[in-house]
Amino acid sequence: MKKISPVLFLLALLFSLNAPAVSAGSFSDIEEVSWAKKEIQYLSGEGVINGYPGNVFKPGEKITRADVAVMLVRELYPEATPESDPPFTDLNNHRYYYDEVAIAYEKNILEGYNNKVRPEDNISRAEASVMVDRAYSIDRNGKRGGISDAKEVSWATESILDLYTQNIINGFPDGTFKPRSDITRAQFAKVLSATINPDFRALDDFQAHFIDVGQGDSILLESPSGKNILIDGGRKSAGEEVVDYLAKKDVGTIDLLVATHPDADHIGGLIDVLKQVNVKKVLDSGKTHTTDTYMEYLSIIDRKDIPFQEAKEGEILNFDDVLDIQVLNAKDGSGDNNESSIVLKVSHGSIDYMLTGDASTEIEQEMIDQYDVEAEILKLGHHGASTSTSRAWAQQVDAEVGILSYGPNHYGHPDETVVNRMRNFGAELYSTCDTGTITVTTDGQSFDVNGSPFDGTDNCRTDGNQNDGSTDTVNVNTADAETLQSIDGVGPSIAGYIIDYRNANGPFQSIEELDNVKYIGAATLNKMKPYITL
Repeated sequence: MKKISPVLFLLALLFSLNAPAVSAGSFSDIEEVSWAKKEIQYLSGEGVINGYPGNVFKPGEKITRADVAVMLVRELYPEATPESDPPFTDLNNHRYYYDEVAIAYEKNILEGYNNKVRPEDNISRAEASVMVDRAYSIDRNGKRGGISDAKEVSWATESILDLYTQNIINGFPDGTFKPRSDITRAQFAKVLSATINPDFRALDDFQAHFIDVGQGDSILLESPSGKNILIDGGRKSAGEEVVDYLAKKDVGTIDLLVATHPDADHIGGLIDVLKQVNVKKVLDSGKTHTTDTYMEYLSIIDRKDIPFQEAKEGEILNFDDVLDIQVLNAKDGSGDNNESSIVLKVSHGSIDYMLTGDASTEIEQEMIDQYDVEAEILKLGHHGASTSTSRAWAQQVDAEVGILSYGPNHYGHPDETVVNRMRNFGAELYSTCDTGTITVTTDGQSFDVNGSPFDGTDNCRTDGNQNDGSTDTVNVNTADAETLQSIDGVGPSIAGYIIDYRNANGPFQSIEELDNVKYIGAATLNKMKPYITL
């Protein structure tokens, strides 16, 4: 026979008073309190909460002072009897709760008011906090801000803070606690679930900022521990924007800087960050590159003697005691920069973030075969390109939210097929180009996205032969090989031949002179013209 713990017995008593049993699966009214649904189902599954006829739970029904006294006394002092009659003129000794209210008074769990105990009055959030705190002697867990009105009820302030700092009871989004408000069945179920099972306790907020850096990636992770991670920094031209954003968020130290791979639209902006912000450690893919941007990135790390570590696939990062971070991909030996991308799965409580860099569909399949890739929030690989986010990946990750990080481009990012694929699997998409920087906040149980959902239209994608002025032009006389490759029609080989021509003949005197460069013909030059200058 299954043994029910004392606390579970207490819950069964409270919620079964005068209420016929109805299973959680048949409650028709708990969808209206989605924030407490799991807790109600959990307690019902343990056989400790009953519903009412008609397959309802009545989550908004209030709980009385006597009900709570009965619950606490019968669990904590099941063999006790009153030592004397309590001094309350409104306590009828024929009521079912008489002995428990008397004992709760003797044990200093329940107090009266001017010789009255008001047993059938609804209990307030402040009173419930005091009774739970007195019954279980909840220890304070440091300091935690966010409630502005707890001091309005000075007799309950300490108890409110004891429960609040343990994440047993929380405030409201407007920063208040509303201590005088009555507590409902749903609210009390949530408090008691958190008391008996820490898995139901909300965690302090974790924020992921998907910074708008144009055509590139940059992600700031702010852990509740106070430590910060910066993943990529966009192009070099976005560096100051990233630095300014960090300053705006009062981030003076980056505890871990992650360079997913050496492409310019990921590490370029990190140069300004490394120069201007205190960086304690760098995690790199280990994939080397020959560009000036990559060499400058390494030079600053070396000059400032910043600890440098290469990511190892499968490792768990020892970052803090709040976030769980695992490396799902990192290939220093790959011939392709994108396949080398560091992929991180970051978990805060039950909420997972999948941060993919520019990982290809081949890498996605490898991760599917080896790891649990399910995540609530997915940063789509390679800015939503068709080379990432396969059907299998979208299905296995099963994200509720998809983040697209891109800016004005002539690459066709994001790919329409990828966008539709994610929507078909139930994800709501957000675009940095469409809505700017996107912030996702989670308490470990639920999450909130600060941004407008992407409806599929934006002003960021340009046709191959058009430049509407929103995309920067590239000076072909000064650009390095990596920057030259951002020009439509220019790959690594042509970029190299442009530099070779410049070295041999000096700066180009006209755009048409580029026709003399190996493999640049009239068709290629026509593609290049909207994006180049001298």
